[in-house]
Amino acid sequence: MDAAEARSLAERCVPQCVAAGLAARETITGVRVRLVQSLWAGMGAVYELAITQGANATPLVVIVKRITLPAQCNSIGDARKKTSYECEANFYANGHAERAIAAGCATPRPLLVERRADGDVTIVMTKLAGRRVAQMAVAQTEVALHWLARLHAAYWGARADAAVSRTPEGGLQPQGTYWYLDTRPDELAAMPTRGWEGRLRMAAGAIDERLKADPMQTICHGDAKDENMLFDDDGVGMCDFQYCGKGPPSKDVAYVLICASAEAGEEERLIEAYHAELSRLLRAQGDSVPARDHLDDAIALSHADLGRWMSGWGWWGLRGQLQSKIVALLHRLDGGKRLGSEAAYADAVRREFPIPRR
Repeated sequence: MDAAEARSLAERCVPQCVAAGLAARETITGVRVRLVQSLWAGMGAVYELAITQGANATPLVVIVKRITLPAQCNSIGDARKKTSYECEANFYANGHAERAIAAGCATPRPLLVERRADGDVTIVMTKLAGRRVAQMAVAQTEVALHWLARLHAAYWGARADAAVSRTPEGGLQPQGTYWYLDTRPDELAAMPTRGWEGRLRMAAGAIDERLKADPMQTICHGDAKDENMLFDDDGVGMCDFQYCGKGPPSKDVAYVLICASAEAGEEERLIEAYHAELSRLLRAQGDSVPARDHLDDAIALSHADLGRWMSGWGWWGLRGQLQSKIVALLHRLDGGKRLGSEAAYADAVRREFPIPRR
Protein backbone atom coordinates (compact mmCIF):
# COMPACT_ATOMS: atom_id res chain seq x y z
CA MET A 1 0.00 0.00 0.00
CA ASP A 2 1.58 3.29 -1.07
CA ALA A 3 1.34 6.64 0.73
CA ALA A 4 -1.33 8.07 -1.59
CA GLU A 5 -3.61 5.06 -1.16
CA ALA A 6 -3.14 5.13 2.63
CA ARG A 7 -3.99 8.83 2.72
CA SER A 8 -7.12 8.28 0.63
CA LEU A 9 -8.30 5.48 2.94
CA ALA A 10 -7.67 7.66 5.99
CA GLU A 11 -9.72 10.49 4.54
CA ARG A 12 -12.64 8.13 3.90
CA CYS A 13 -12.63 6.39 7.27
CA VAL A 14 -11.84 9.27 9.67
CA PRO A 15 -15.36 10.77 9.30
CA GLN A 16 -16.73 7.41 10.48
CA CYS A 17 -14.39 7.58 13.49
CA VAL A 18 -15.58 11.10 14.25
CA ALA A 19 -19.23 10.01 14.04
CA ALA A 20 -18.48 7.17 16.46
CA GLY A 21 -16.66 9.48 18.86
CA LEU A 22 -13.30 7.81 18.24
CA ALA A 23 -11.52 10.83 16.75
CA ALA A 24 -11.59 14.61 16.75
CA ARG A 25 -12.76 16.63 13.78
CA GLU A 26 -9.24 17.68 12.84
CA THR A 27 -7.29 17.90 9.58
CA ILE A 28 -5.23 14.83 8.76
CA THR A 29 -1.57 15.79 8.96
CA GLY A 30 0.08 12.44 8.33
CA VAL A 31 -0.47 8.72 7.74
CA ARG A 32 2.03 5.97 8.54
CA VAL A 33 1.59 2.49 7.06
CA ARG A 34 2.84 -0.75 8.60
CA LEU A 35 2.43 -4.19 7.04
CA VAL A 36 1.06 -6.50 9.73
CA GLN A 37 0.87 -9.76 7.79
CA SER A 38 0.11 -11.30 4.43
CA LEU A 39 -3.07 -13.29 3.93
CA TRP A 40 -3.26 -16.99 3.09
CA ALA A 41 -2.34 -17.94 -0.49
CA GLY A 42 -1.14 -14.39 -1.21
CA MET A 43 -4.72 -13.07 -1.35
CA GLY A 44 -3.85 -9.66 0.07
CA ALA A 45 -2.50 -8.28 3.31
CA VAL A 46 -3.36 -6.66 6.63
CA TYR A 47 -2.00 -3.17 7.33
CA GLU A 48 -1.99 -0.80 10.27
CA LEU A 49 -2.55 2.88 9.58
CA ALA A 50 -1.45 5.43 12.17
CA ILE A 51 -3.30 8.64 11.33
CA THR A 52 -2.22 11.94 12.91
CA GLN A 53 -4.67 14.85 13.05
CA GLY A 54 -3.91 18.50 13.73
CA ALA A 55 -1.56 19.03 16.65
CA ASN A 56 -2.61 15.82 18.39
CA ALA A 57 0.51 13.77 19.02
CA THR A 58 -1.41 10.55 19.62
CA PRO A 59 -2.30 8.95 16.30
CA LEU A 60 -5.58 7.26 15.50
CA VAL A 61 -4.70 3.64 14.68
CA VAL A 62 -6.92 1.58 12.38
CA ILE A 63 -6.56 -1.81 10.72
CA VAL A 64 -6.96 -2.31 6.97
CA LYS A 65 -7.62 -5.75 5.50
CA ARG A 66 -7.00 -5.55 1.78
CA ILE A 67 -8.19 -8.68 -0.05
CA THR A 68 -6.92 -9.22 -3.60
CA LEU A 69 -8.38 -12.30 -5.24
CA PRO A 70 -6.84 -14.18 -8.17
CA ALA A 71 -8.58 -13.97 -11.52
CA GLN A 72 -9.78 -17.55 -11.11
CA CYS A 73 -10.60 -19.39 -7.87
CA ASN A 74 -10.93 -22.85 -9.35
CA SER A 75 -9.56 -25.04 -6.57
CA ILE A 76 -11.63 -26.03 -3.54
CA GLY A 77 -9.14 -24.22 -1.31
CA ASP A 78 -9.23 -20.97 -3.29
CA ALA A 79 -13.02 -21.05 -3.48
CA ARG A 80 -13.19 -21.62 0.28
CA LYS A 81 -10.92 -18.62 0.94
CA LYS A 82 -12.86 -16.42 -1.50
CA THR A 83 -16.12 -17.28 0.25
CA SER A 84 -14.52 -16.65 3.62
CA TYR A 85 -13.47 -13.13 2.68
CA GLU A 86 -16.94 -12.39 1.36
CA CYS A 87 -18.30 -13.60 4.71
CA GLU A 88 -15.98 -11.32 6.67
CA ALA A 89 -16.97 -8.33 4.53
CA ASN A 90 -20.62 -9.17 5.24
CA PHE A 91 -19.89 -9.52 8.96
CA TYR A 92 -18.70 -5.91 9.07
CA ALA A 93 -21.03 -4.44 6.43
CA ASN A 94 -24.32 -6.06 7.50
CA GLY A 95 -24.40 -5.15 11.17
CA HIS A 96 -23.05 -8.34 12.72
CA ALA A 97 -20.08 -6.63 14.38
CA GLU A 98 -22.40 -4.16 16.07
CA ARG A 99 -24.70 -7.01 17.09
CA ALA A 100 -21.80 -8.91 18.65
CA ILE A 101 -20.62 -5.80 20.49
CA ALA A 102 -24.14 -5.18 21.81
CA ALA A 103 -24.11 -8.76 23.14
CA GLY A 104 -20.91 -8.07 25.07
CA CYS A 105 -18.46 -9.57 22.57
CA ALA A 106 -15.54 -7.21 21.97
CA THR A 107 -14.82 -7.09 18.22
CA PRO A 108 -13.34 -4.50 15.88
CA ARG A 109 -15.82 -1.79 14.82
CA PRO A 110 -16.26 -1.42 11.06
CA LEU A 111 -15.29 1.92 9.59
CA LEU A 112 -15.35 1.19 5.87
CA VAL A 113 -16.18 -1.79 3.66
CA GLU A 114 -15.54 -1.37 -0.06
CA ARG A 115 -16.08 -4.01 -2.75
CA ARG A 116 -14.76 -3.70 -6.28
CA ALA A 117 -16.26 -5.23 -9.39
CA ASP A 118 -13.30 -7.62 -9.72
CA GLY A 119 -14.07 -9.12 -6.29
CA ASP A 120 -11.38 -7.31 -4.34
CA VAL A 121 -12.45 -6.08 -0.90
CA THR A 122 -11.11 -3.49 1.52
CA ILE A 123 -12.21 -3.57 5.16
CA VAL A 124 -11.16 -0.81 7.54
CA MET A 125 -11.82 -1.43 11.23
CA THR A 126 -10.80 -0.22 14.66
CA LYS A 127 -7.86 -1.89 16.35
CA LEU A 128 -8.64 -4.13 19.31
CA ALA A 129 -6.80 -3.38 22.54
CA GLY A 130 -4.81 -6.06 24.29
CA ARG A 131 -2.14 -8.67 23.67
CA ARG A 132 -2.05 -12.14 22.21
CA VAL A 133 -1.43 -15.05 24.57
CA ALA A 134 -0.14 -18.32 23.17
CA GLN A 135 -1.42 -21.47 24.88
CA MET A 136 -3.98 -19.87 27.15
CA ALA A 137 -4.20 -20.65 30.85
CA VAL A 138 -7.43 -21.64 32.61
CA ALA A 139 -8.58 -18.10 33.40
CA GLN A 140 -7.98 -16.91 29.84
CA THR A 141 -9.68 -19.97 28.34
CA GLU A 142 -12.72 -19.39 30.54
CA VAL A 143 -12.89 -15.74 29.45
CA ALA A 144 -12.72 -16.84 25.80
CA LEU A 145 -15.49 -19.40 26.33
CA HIS A 146 -17.68 -16.75 27.97
CA TRP A 147 -17.13 -14.53 24.91
CA LEU A 148 -18.29 -17.41 22.73
CA ALA A 149 -21.30 -18.08 24.97
CA ARG A 150 -22.43 -14.48 24.44
CA LEU A 151 -22.06 -14.80 20.65
CA HIS A 152 -23.85 -18.15 20.62
CA ALA A 153 -26.75 -16.87 22.72
CA ALA A 154 -27.16 -13.80 20.49
CA TYR A 155 -27.66 -16.00 17.41
CA TRP A 156 -29.39 -18.99 19.01
CA GLY A 157 -31.88 -21.02 17.01
CA ALA A 158 -33.81 -19.28 14.23
CA ARG A 159 -31.58 -16.21 14.62
CA ALA A 160 -28.80 -18.23 13.01
CA ASP A 161 -30.97 -18.97 9.98
CA ALA A 162 -31.60 -15.26 9.52
CA ALA A 163 -27.88 -14.51 9.83
CA VAL A 164 -26.95 -16.87 6.98
CA SER A 165 -29.82 -15.82 4.70
CA ARG A 166 -29.27 -13.94 1.45
CA THR A 167 -30.66 -10.70 2.83
CA PRO A 168 -29.07 -7.37 3.78
CA GLU A 169 -29.07 -8.58 7.40
CA GLY A 170 -27.56 -11.99 6.58
CA GLY A 171 -24.50 -12.96 4.61
CA LEU A 172 -22.66 -15.23 7.04
CA GLN A 173 -21.48 -18.73 6.12
CA PRO A 174 -24.23 -21.39 5.72
CA GLN A 175 -21.78 -23.67 7.56
CA GLY A 176 -19.41 -22.22 10.10
CA THR A 177 -15.75 -23.25 10.67
CA TYR A 178 -13.11 -23.89 8.03
CA TRP A 179 -12.85 -27.66 8.50
CA TYR A 180 -16.42 -28.85 7.88
CA LEU A 181 -16.61 -31.99 5.80
CA ASP A 182 -18.24 -30.58 2.65
CA THR A 183 -15.29 -28.27 2.06
CA ARG A 184 -12.57 -30.81 2.93
CA PRO A 185 -12.83 -33.74 0.48
CA ASP A 186 -9.08 -33.66 -0.18
CA GLU A 187 -8.27 -34.10 3.49
CA LEU A 188 -10.82 -36.89 3.81
CA ALA A 189 -9.21 -38.69 0.88
CA ALA A 190 -5.78 -38.26 2.51
CA MET A 191 -6.81 -39.94 5.78
CA PRO A 192 -5.27 -43.32 6.62
CA THR A 193 -7.51 -46.28 5.86
CA ARG A 194 -6.21 -48.44 8.71
CA GLY A 195 -6.17 -48.20 12.48
CA TRP A 196 -8.36 -45.83 14.46
CA GLU A 197 -7.97 -43.13 11.80
CA GLY A 198 -9.41 -45.52 9.24
CA ARG A 199 -12.36 -46.13 11.56
CA LEU A 200 -12.79 -42.35 11.94
CA ARG A 201 -12.73 -41.97 8.18
CA MET A 202 -15.62 -44.43 7.86
CA ALA A 203 -17.59 -42.63 10.58
CA ALA A 204 -16.88 -39.12 9.26
CA GLY A 205 -20.02 -38.68 7.18
CA ALA A 206 -22.34 -39.86 9.95
CA ILE A 207 -20.67 -37.57 12.51
CA ASP A 208 -21.01 -34.61 10.14
CA GLU A 209 -24.70 -35.34 9.52
CA ARG A 210 -25.39 -35.70 13.25
CA LEU A 211 -23.81 -32.32 13.98
CA LYS A 212 -25.81 -30.68 11.20
CA ALA A 213 -29.01 -32.15 12.62
CA ASP A 214 -28.33 -31.18 16.23
CA PRO A 215 -31.09 -28.92 17.61
CA MET A 216 -28.40 -26.69 19.13
CA GLN A 217 -27.68 -24.36 16.21
CA THR A 218 -26.20 -20.90 16.34
CA ILE A 219 -23.54 -18.77 14.70
CA CYS A 220 -20.03 -20.02 15.46
CA HIS A 221 -16.96 -17.83 15.30
CA GLY A 222 -15.38 -20.64 13.31
CA ASP A 223 -11.70 -19.96 14.02
CA ALA A 224 -11.48 -19.12 17.73
CA LYS A 225 -7.79 -19.82 18.22
CA ASP A 226 -5.40 -17.85 20.43
CA GLU A 227 -3.96 -15.98 17.42
CA ASN A 228 -7.39 -14.40 16.86
CA MET A 229 -7.80 -13.23 20.47
CA LEU A 230 -6.50 -10.17 22.30
CA PHE A 231 -6.57 -10.03 26.10
CA ASP A 232 -6.57 -6.97 28.33
CA ASP A 233 -7.81 -6.08 31.81
CA ASP A 234 -11.41 -5.87 30.54
CA GLY A 235 -11.43 -9.37 29.08
CA VAL A 236 -10.91 -10.62 25.53
CA GLY A 237 -11.68 -9.40 22.04
CA MET A 238 -11.79 -11.58 18.95
CA CYS A 239 -11.14 -10.87 15.30
CA ASP A 240 -11.03 -12.78 11.99
CA PHE A 241 -14.64 -13.57 11.12
CA GLN A 242 -13.99 -15.28 7.79
CA TYR A 243 -15.50 -18.59 8.88
CA CYS A 244 -18.32 -17.19 10.97
CA GLY A 245 -21.42 -19.23 10.23
CA LYS A 246 -24.10 -21.67 11.28
CA GLY A 247 -23.36 -24.75 13.34
CA PRO A 248 -23.62 -26.28 16.79
CA PRO A 249 -21.77 -24.23 19.43
CA SER A 250 -19.84 -27.36 20.41
CA LYS A 251 -17.62 -26.86 17.35
CA ASP A 252 -16.28 -23.59 18.79
CA VAL A 253 -15.93 -25.11 22.26
CA ALA A 254 -14.04 -28.19 21.03
CA TYR A 255 -11.74 -26.02 18.91
CA VAL A 256 -10.87 -23.68 21.78
CA LEU A 257 -10.13 -26.55 24.13
CA ILE A 258 -7.79 -28.26 21.65
CA CYS A 259 -6.30 -25.44 19.57
CA ALA A 260 -6.16 -22.46 21.94
CA SER A 261 -5.94 -23.68 25.53
CA ALA A 262 -2.91 -25.24 27.21
CA GLU A 263 -5.03 -26.65 30.05
CA ALA A 264 -5.57 -30.29 29.14
CA GLY A 265 -6.60 -31.23 32.68
CA GLU A 266 -9.24 -28.54 33.20
CA GLU A 267 -11.74 -29.45 30.51
CA GLU A 268 -14.59 -30.40 32.85
CA ARG A 269 -14.36 -27.12 34.74
CA LEU A 270 -14.16 -25.10 31.52
CA ILE A 271 -17.13 -26.79 29.85
CA GLU A 272 -19.17 -26.31 33.01
CA ALA A 273 -18.28 -22.59 33.01
CA TYR A 274 -19.31 -22.28 29.36
CA HIS A 275 -22.58 -24.17 29.92
CA ALA A 276 -23.45 -22.06 32.96
CA GLU A 277 -22.89 -18.79 31.09
CA LEU A 278 -24.76 -19.95 27.99
CA SER A 279 -27.67 -21.18 30.14
CA ARG A 280 -27.87 -17.87 32.01
CA LEU A 281 -28.00 -15.91 28.76
CA LEU A 282 -30.54 -18.19 27.08
CA ARG A 283 -32.89 -18.10 30.07
CA ALA A 284 -32.67 -14.29 30.14
CA GLN A 285 -33.88 -14.08 26.53
CA GLY A 286 -36.59 -16.75 26.90
CA ASP A 287 -34.87 -19.64 25.11
CA SER A 288 -34.75 -23.22 26.34
CA VAL A 289 -31.45 -24.39 27.78
CA PRO A 290 -29.64 -27.46 26.41
CA ALA A 291 -28.96 -30.17 28.97
CA ARG A 292 -25.36 -30.64 29.96
CA ASP A 293 -25.25 -34.22 28.65
CA HIS A 294 -26.55 -32.95 25.29
CA LEU A 295 -23.69 -30.46 25.16
CA ASP A 296 -21.16 -33.12 26.21
CA ASP A 297 -22.27 -35.43 23.39
CA ALA A 298 -22.05 -32.62 20.86
CA ILE A 299 -18.56 -31.70 22.06
CA ALA A 300 -17.45 -35.34 21.76
CA LEU A 301 -18.74 -35.44 18.17
CA SER A 302 -17.13 -32.08 17.44
CA HIS A 303 -13.75 -33.31 18.70
CA ALA A 304 -14.04 -36.23 16.28
CA ASP A 305 -15.10 -33.89 13.46
CA LEU A 306 -12.09 -31.64 14.11
CA GLY A 307 -9.76 -34.65 14.27
CA ARG A 308 -11.10 -35.94 10.94
CA TRP A 309 -9.80 -32.79 9.27
CA MET A 310 -6.47 -32.86 11.13
CA SER A 311 -5.95 -36.53 10.24
CA GLY A 312 -5.84 -35.58 6.56
CA TRP A 313 -4.22 -32.15 6.94
CA GLY A 314 -1.84 -32.31 9.91
CA TRP A 315 -2.11 -32.45 13.69
CA TRP A 316 -1.68 -29.45 15.99
CA GLY A 317 -2.85 -28.17 19.34
CA LEU A 318 -3.32 -30.70 22.16
CA ARG A 319 -2.86 -33.65 19.81
CA GLY A 320 -2.64 -36.40 22.40
CA GLN A 321 -5.76 -35.24 24.20
CA LEU A 322 -7.72 -34.96 20.97
CA GLN A 323 -6.69 -38.39 19.74
CA SER A 324 -7.61 -40.07 23.01
CA LYS A 325 -11.06 -38.48 22.88
CA ILE A 326 -11.60 -39.67 19.32
CA VAL A 327 -10.53 -43.23 20.15
CA ALA A 328 -12.97 -43.26 23.09
CA LEU A 329 -15.80 -42.09 20.84
CA LEU A 330 -14.99 -44.71 18.21
CA HIS A 331 -14.96 -47.42 20.87
CA ARG A 332 -18.41 -46.26 21.88
CA LEU A 333 -19.52 -46.73 18.28
CA ASP A 334 -17.79 -49.97 17.36
CA GLY A 335 -16.45 -51.55 20.55
CA GLY A 336 -12.88 -51.17 19.32
CA LYS A 337 -13.35 -53.22 16.15
CA ARG A 338 -13.87 -51.67 12.75
CA LEU A 339 -17.43 -51.99 11.45
CA GLY A 340 -18.08 -53.28 7.96
CA SER A 341 -19.41 -50.13 6.28
CA GLU A 342 -20.12 -46.43 6.54
CA ALA A 343 -23.80 -47.34 6.86
CA ALA A 344 -22.98 -49.41 9.94
CA TYR A 345 -21.25 -46.40 11.48
CA ALA A 346 -24.28 -44.26 10.64
CA ASP A 347 -26.46 -46.74 12.52
CA ALA A 348 -24.05 -46.66 15.46
CA VAL A 349 -24.07 -42.85 15.57
CA ARG A 350 -27.86 -42.84 15.60
CA ARG A 351 -27.85 -45.44 18.39
CA GLU A 352 -25.25 -43.77 20.61
CA PHE A 353 -26.05 -40.12 19.84
CA PRO A 354 -29.81 -39.85 19.29
CA ILE A 355 -30.97 -36.36 18.43
CA PRO A 356 -32.47 -34.75 21.57
CA ARG A 357 -36.00 -33.43 21.39
CA ARG A 358 -36.25 -29.68 21.03
